[in-house]
Amino acid sequence: MSIAMGFFVTAWMLSGNYLEKFKLIKNNCAAIISVALFFLYAVGMFYSSVSWDDRLSWWMKYHKLLYIPLIISVLTVEEYRKLAIKAFLAGMLMILAISYLKWLGVVPHKDIGQGYFVFKGRIAHNIFMAYTMYLTLQLAIQSSGWKRWIWIAVSILAAINIIFLVNGRSGQVIMLVLFIWFCWEAWRWKSVQLLTLLAIVIAGFYFISNDLPKGRLFEIKQEVMNHDPNQAPTSSGIRLEFYKNSVALIKQNPFFGGGTGSFENEYRLLAETQKTVSTYVPNPHNEFLLTGQELGIVGLLLLGAFFVIPWILSYRIDAIQKKMPAEGYALRGLVLTLVVGSLFNSLLLDSGEGKFYCVLAGVLLSAYQPKKYHK
Repeated sequence: MSIAMGFFVTAWMLSGNYLEKFKLIKNNCAAIISVALFFLYAVGMFYSSVSWDDRLSWWMKYHKLLYIPLIISVLTVEEYRKLAIKAFLAGMLMILAISYLKWLGVVPHKDIGQGYFVFKGRIAHNIFMAYTMYLTLQLAIQSSGWKRWIWIAVSILAAINIIFLVNGRSGQVIMLVLFIWFCWEAWRWKSVQLLTLLAIVIAGFYFISNDLPKGRLFEIKQEVMNHDPNQAPTSSGIRLEFYKNSVALIKQNPFFGGGTGSFENEYRLLAETQKTVSTYVPNPHNEFLLTGQELGIVGLLLLGAFFVIPWILSYRIDAIQKKMPAEGYALRGLVLTLVVGSLFNSLLLDSGEGKFYCVLAGVLLSAYQPKKYHK
């Protein structure tokens, strides 16, 4: 991804036609808010408590925010936009196949306790796969005949992969949210009965049968109860500590935050006084808490707009297309994926997950062409 985006940015700079590009950016409020958030992190460097090397390094982690306006400014041909979405799906179908081949023993696999993930780790794998399931469900609705059954099968295989083969809990929660949202988009109030029945069936099988695998998602309550920061720390318990201490840091500088890149240093100082389990915490595993600590309420408001504006534009894209939703539907699912995932991870900060969102958001948002803009 880094190499590909490097080529893309180089091509963008050499291709000229800058006036046209800036007009497209100016007339897309999602592109503007992405640039504004990136530059707010630049402002945050000037009052951070860490060295300038750390401030610049941390700021550049958010350079991916600029992918959104850059892609919007050049991806004006519908054919290429749809090709980009197909390319993502093709890549994820390959990942899905490799994961199953690992499970079957055809492809070598080293067990490190994360399941049969293919790249990066269980968190990224399951987040991307949950979004893939969401897209293939819509393709099943739009298709007919044997194609519909193929997409239904792919959706089921993706869900099984997320639940049983790769134990990333963030992706499992996202998959559930995306499935509920898909049902609402497809059937509205009729979906309530379907989801209620499905929940009863799943709960019945889970509590009655002892043979069903008990996934990590169901271990959260027990982990929180068993957590002892000094003797037996647990994954869920540690995260709760991160969240509690992050809120304490936000209260120290509520309006403008502690500055870009300051979280690790500020958390260490707090942890040393409170004797928490770890003094080395690079981020709180929650994008909202991280933004609140670095940029305060101002940053949180801008981050909220960063998610809300694409959501609003997704419905305008539906209106422009005046047919079965494609880009608008995909964009709403993408926003839900990042918002829900950001409750448990710092996804915009993370390289793979952050680029996943910014690249696909740029592709999908390029479908929005305001009427007031004329080429």
